[in-house]
Amino acid sequence: MKEILEQVKEKLENAYNHPDSADLDACIRQLQDARQQYGDKGTMIEDAITAIEQAKHSIPEHRHAGTDSAAGAFGQAYNALEHAIESFSGTENNDPF
Repeated sequence: MKEILEQVKEKLENAYNHPDSADLDACIRQLQDARQQYGDKGTMIEDAITAIEQAKHSIPEHRHAGTDSAAGAFGQAYNALEHAIESFSGTENNDPF
């Protein structure tokens, strides 16, 4: 799952940098398929899917105006993916005690 999340994060970064060639629908489908395998973390994956959908809907605004709200949608999706990656990495709690 971590690999899938990292691939989606890379595609999200590419969509932000090149909004004309973005295909976030494929990312959403990929996460929806993976969500069924990871029921214990399904809510976190669902949150990432929702954030990516919001980023997808902000692409036209980002492409033409580059507004803060469009950038914010991508930022939220990026953060949701980072959080999910951490949870699958086992590095969420680095406290040795």
